[in-house]
Amino acid sequence: MLEINDNGIEITKDDGSVESWRIYFYYHNEERGKDFYFIYKEEDPDNLVVMASKDGEELLDVSDEEFAEAQEMLETYESDPKIGRIK
Repeated sequence: MLEINDNGIEITKDDGSVESWRIYFYYHNEERGKDFYFIYKEEDPDNLVVMASKDGEELLDVSDEEFAEAQEMLETYESDPKIGRIK
C-alpha cells in the first residue's frame, strides 16, 4: 500500500513496516494505464528507483521495456530548459 503526500510517498510493506521515500519525478502513461514514479531515500538521493502503479495503492516492479521508456522520460524531463529554471 502506498500513500502520497506532497513530494513524499510512504510505502507500507506486507509486514506492516512503513518506509518513507521522496518522489523525484512521476508521469502517467495512458497506453499502459499506469503511473511511473522515480523515488529515492532522502539519505541516498543519487539512487533513484523506478516503480509503477495501476491503482495508486500498490507499487509494482517495472519490466525492462517500461524501465527503458521511463529512462527516456526522465532524460526528457531533466533536459527541458523550462524544468531547469524551476528546479
